[in-house]
Amino acid sequence: MSGKTIMIVDDDRGFAQSLANMLGASGYRTCVSYDPASALVQARTQPVDCALIDYNLGASLGTTLLSRLSEEGHSFPKIMITGYGDVRTATQAMKLGAADFVEKPYEPEELLLAIDTAVSKARDAARSAEGIRDARRMLRLLTNRESEIVDAIVAGQSSKQIADALAVSQRTVEAHRANVLQKLGISNTASLVRLAVLAAMGPPQG
Repeated sequence: MSGKTIMIVDDDRGFAQSLANMLGASGYRTCVSYDPASALVQARTQPVDCALIDYNLGASLGTTLLSRLSEEGHSFPKIMITGYGDVRTATQAMKLGAADFVEKPYEPEELLLAIDTAVSKARDAARSAEGIRDARRMLRLLTNRESEIVDAIVAGQSSKQIADALAVSQRTVEAHRANVLQKLGISNTASLVRLAVLAAMGPPQG
């Protein structure tokens, strides 16, 4: 994970700087904020791969910052760090979008593992989301009739069943199927089914 930028948000300047030094020695770039307002500015103005947010930020709580970051659409993973390691606090942080919850005092290896895991999961989720978007873009190339046939194929219907349901010949269904495969640049029905299933994953299309 060397080269990733970690945003540290903690009102304890000494602790924040010590954490920045530790992460720097592990190959990370860091940016440090001592309050939610400056953290939001950093999130808006520079790339961030992961945020370490202390629960107690003096006059504010880290959970409030979590909410603001989510509201503004910042998708990088956020890890809550706290000396108040109770279940209620952890649950609240997770509900507000925290990728993990690390309790003080912690071992450096524990925190580095939490960062590594959170960044890896976020990267995988981004790839998955892009795959879903690509599949949906491809399926939007189809005509309404072609889309009907794809839906029927995914539902497991045979060409005869599809033909009967649409009141067309089997030859017409097979011609549409061939056109769909050619239009989408795929070679077989199994690939078509995988593409359609992928497109149906994730949130509904807007």
